[in-house]
Amino acid sequence: MTRQPSPSPRARVWGGFWAAASVAAAAATPLPAAPATSGEARRAEIDRELAGLPLLVADSQSHERVGFHGYRRDPAWIRIDFGGRIEPEKILLFPAKTRPEGPTGFPASLEIEIAGEESFTEAVRLARWQEAAPGAGERLPFLAFEGNGAAGRYLRLLVTGFRAEPTAGGEEFYRLGEIVVLAGGRNAALRRPVTTTAAFESSRRWEPMNLTDGFFWCLPLRGRQPAATNGFATPSSPGRDAGGNVWVEVDLGASRPIDEIHLVPAHPRGGADLPGYGFPTHFRILADAATPTEQLVCDESNGLFPSDPLPNPGQATFMIATPRLVARTIRVACDGLFRAGPGSGQGPNEHLFALAELQCWQGGKNLAVDASVRSSGAMTGAGWSPAALVDGFSSRHDLLGWTAWLSGLERRAALEAEASELDARTAAARDRRQQRLLAIAVAVTSVSMLAAAAAVVVQRARQRGAQEAFRRRLARDLHDEIGASLSHLAMQSDLAREQLARDDRPDARLAGLSASARATLDDMRDVIWLLTPRTGTWVELAHRLESIARRMLDGIGHDVVVHGRPPEGLAANDGAREVVGFLKEALANALRHADATRVRVVFEWGDRLVIRVEDNGRGFEMPAVAREEDHYGLGNLARRAAALGGISAVESAPGRGTRVRLVAPLKRGAGSG
Repeated sequence: MTRQPSPSPRARVWGGFWAAASVAAAAATPLPAAPATSGEARRAEIDRELAGLPLLVADSQSHERVGFHGYRRDPAWIRIDFGGRIEPEKILLFPAKTRPEGPTGFPASLEIEIAGEESFTEAVRLARWQEAAPGAGERLPFLAFEGNGAAGRYLRLLVTGFRAEPTAGGEEFYRLGEIVVLAGGRNAALRRPVTTTAAFESSRRWEPMNLTDGFFWCLPLRGRQPAATNGFATPSSPGRDAGGNVWVEVDLGASRPIDEIHLVPAHPRGGADLPGYGFPTHFRILADAATPTEQLVCDESNGLFPSDPLPNPGQATFMIATPRLVARTIRVACDGLFRAGPGSGQGPNEHLFALAELQCWQGGKNLAVDASVRSSGAMTGAGWSPAALVDGFSSRHDLLGWTAWLSGLERRAALEAEASELDARTAAARDRRQQRLLAIAVAVTSVSMLAAAAAVVVQRARQRGAQEAFRRRLARDLHDEIGASLSHLAMQSDLAREQLARDDRPDARLAGLSASARATLDDMRDVIWLLTPRTGTWVELAHRLESIARRMLDGIGHDVVVHGRPPEGLAANDGAREVVGFLKEALANALRHADATRVRVVFEWGDRLVIRVEDNGRGFEMPAVAREEDHYGLGNLARRAAALGGISAVESAPGRGTRVRLVAPLKRGAGSG
């Protein structure tokens, strides 16, 4: 039996240390868990999908029609007359927001009923709701209820939970901004008559009619795609009174039933921030204008100047219901124009008419998309054109139908809930990892205290080994860099002395001596630079390599080419020495043995370093196995490449030159970022 050699004392010390550390780590490490990357990938998918879904965006409510303010009564209710039997698909209740944040007065609890007669003697309950915690309903963006198949002409909202008004003696009240009832893809409640109990009414701001006027706190029907246009605008004119002679009209191509007409105000990019820009103060909406079947669909021209029948809607869409309308063309004819005013790029007395979009809805589809547009006059350029009136975009974003908008919001809510759950799982997993790491740290710290004594024992051996390695490196570098140069100097000196003895003029020889001395000095500087404790950054190393190549190739034709850029940070000392040594070895081979007339050196910086040295010299027959004593020092090149953790390749053939290539990773020094 062969006797195995005994391990050294140092090996025994370190073997015991690593064994103890392994036991401590194994005791603190649980069984492998499922990869965390699946949760991270799903979270990234959610973020990407959320980026394309609609948002609830607050409106400044410059239209002034905030909503409805009611008081506590027994019962307290709101009733909507649809004018005919409908089957609700969804019922949406929007709060009345006078500012983006803060309480809204939304009811604390409510019920929704539908009936065929206004007495509600045979009513069907559609929904019942109560806030989950006191005040929770005040923070809702809106409430959505599904229909249950029941149908009727009247819908009633019974309010059973109220808010206390601290500034009015504690009187209880509730507020709502809008009621939307979707049926057949349209809002069946739009502009329908509203009856209520105990209402506080103030002109425009708080009125029952505001519950179905189409104006509410958020900007509905808006997607996430940015718009490339502003919309339609007429040339400006000095007068406000247009008398119906300023108009724009969309042609649907054939007579079509139309459920709703929407006018989307312009909010152009650039210049002053003016939502509702160009919206007329007095206007009429006409179906099949200037034809025998002309119909007046909407009249907002009543009232004497300078009063406005309709306050500027700002960012809110102006919506009207047209449930029995059949028409081919829809025209907006202006009687009173919008005053552009100072700061808008127009003069103080300049007036115009502008809209971002004109929509004709039927069955949840906008019939006016890409329809032909006619007008009394149109401005073109800077995002304005007739075609922009029917491109499906407001001045800022794409426009959606009710169904697409609601399904997008519902999908957003589901994804945000899933994201919150994933984030909670990630946080819990992070806490567990931190606890494991703490346990491991305690165990390893205990073992490290035991190993500290062992470290003292082996420190001297390490120092001796480091000193020996330094001596070997210094001897090798002096031999490789300086030995050949000194030998050449000695030979040149002997030849110059013989010439002097023969009374020959040794000018050329002395010039060679001078050049050799300078080359030796350069080699000595390279050695000193290589042996310094800190060789510098990658940028400094790159400059050093280029300088060495140009210096050594001075006197013959050469090219030095650099691709890419060296990385930031410090280069590892040992790696820098081996890279410089490899380059000088390859260049010295080309200069001393190849009889080359041209040498090309290429440096490629990227995620690794590539050096190519190519000469047009005589070449040589490649040996089967590279050894250090081989011609061209193939073994030495391979050794330096291996020390870098890279690979080297040499290609050559007699009469075809030599190509040397190094591919090495970029080893960073201590302190690099």
